[in-house]
Amino acid sequence: MTLHKNYLGTVFFDLDGTLMNAKSEIDDSVADAVHELQDNGYLPVISTGRATNELQHVLGPTGIDSYITLNGAYIKSEGEVIYESTLDNETIEALIDTAEKFGDTVAMHTADVTKLYKYKPIISEFYGSVHIEQPEVDPEFYKHHNIPMVIMVSYEGPERYQKLFPELNFFKTGKYSIDTVQKDVSKMHGIKHLLSGLDMEDKPVYAFGDGANDVPMIKFADHSVAMGNGIDEVKQLADFITTDNTDNGIVNGLKHFDLI
Repeated sequence: MTLHKNYLGTVFFDLDGTLMNAKSEIDDSVADAVHELQDNGYLPVISTGRATNELQHVLGPTGIDSYITLNGAYIKSEGEVIYESTLDNETIEALIDTAEKFGDTVAMHTADVTKLYKYKPIISEFYGSVHIEQPEVDPEFYKHHNIPMVIMVSYEGPERYQKLFPELNFFKTGKYSIDTVQKDVSKMHGIKHLLSGLDMEDKPVYAFGDGANDVPMIKFADHSVAMGNGIDEVKQLADFITTDNTDNGIVNGLKHFDLI
């Protein structure tokens, strides 16, 4: 893919708490800013823990067609799959057994379909909070599909899982969710795969984020922006702290670096 060689650089956007507003929608001002960014010669890329099927309301208004999903486990640009990582059945079964012991439950993701291992009341709280339709229960789903990521749906943090599964990465991405991927998978690794696939490794990288799973991406970027609503760790690492995602944070961040 040589089309992108003419871009001046890449700009990576987290979604929840970053590119999207409090209702998980794209404000008109944000959509306009992304289009202006493209007009100015930069490639906008979504970098999210969400799955591809949870992006359609973002891709339409912004015109973005390159995305790193599932925290770097599935990457696509202009319809072409650049990279995919998967969890094996044995690992998924061990995670399910552990979740059962902890009183948690598990959501399983393919690139564009999500199924639940078992319903628990926390599921309704979780999907309601991120404005996503609640997936169906299919405990056998992982046996018949490639699963790049599972979510441990839990009120707790990731530490107890991380101790038991050092070969995996666990990211607490919200009040109810612990995104779980292979150890060599993160948004930073996703960016590296995308830049390599598009032959853009020599162009500047900008990144916008707010949460724990954005930390590797913020560290890696040449120029990084923490949202005003972001966690302290992201703010400490970023080159610039913009306003909240609900207060022109994206627009102000892009203007700070003269991207729009």
